[in-house]
Amino acid sequence: MQAVTTLYLVVSAQTAAEQKGLFPGPADHILSAEGMRQIRLLSTRLSDQQIDSFYSGPYEAAFATASALSARHRRGVIRLPDLVDMEFGEWAGKTTAQVQKSDPEGLIAWRFTPHQHRMPGGETLQEVQSRVVAAVEEIVSAEQGRGICMVADAIPVKAAMSHFLNEDLSMFWITPAQESAALSIITWEEGEHTLALVGSREHLEG
Repeated sequence: MQAVTTLYLVVSAQTAAEQKGLFPGPADHILSAEGMRQIRLLSTRLSDQQIDSFYSGPYEAAFATASALSARHRRGVIRLPDLVDMEFGEWAGKTTAQVQKSDPEGLIAWRFTPHQHRMPGGETLQEVQSRVVAAVEEIVSAEQGRGICMVADAIPVKAAMSHFLNEDLSMFWITPAQESAALSIITWEEGEHTLALVGSREHLEG
């Protein structure tokens, strides 16, 4: 019988850009003070889990989150380019209010038909989902029977979870939230996956 593979899929801890309500660019992924608190609490939650390897997106917040989690397990972190945050193109570095002024029709499309929208110079949700799911499946296949932790930004994690929940991307804003430092757990056994936990932030309560 094939051993169970367990994926701990984590949203990177809160960034200063998130606090400001920015569509982040590559330089905006810096942890906030709240983000550091979230990491400490999540690290405690995962400290007694059997996790053999750690992966993160290339930006600083995801890598710092993964590094703090891996320290408890005396492991290193591998950065995976395919776990990078969504490319927001011309919206990067802007607040929602600024985009409302510069591209109001685009913002409406992002809110109501996210699966059909591409920010100018950016990615689509389908492109994000395809690369993140491919990365997850490749790692899970290579590390069968092990515990794996992967840390990425909120939209890549939510896009991947939409896939594993078998939810269409048209329902992107309705599917379970994936907020900063949220934890989802997926297990694989005999080639079939099971969702054990989705978007939990219980470790941040109290």
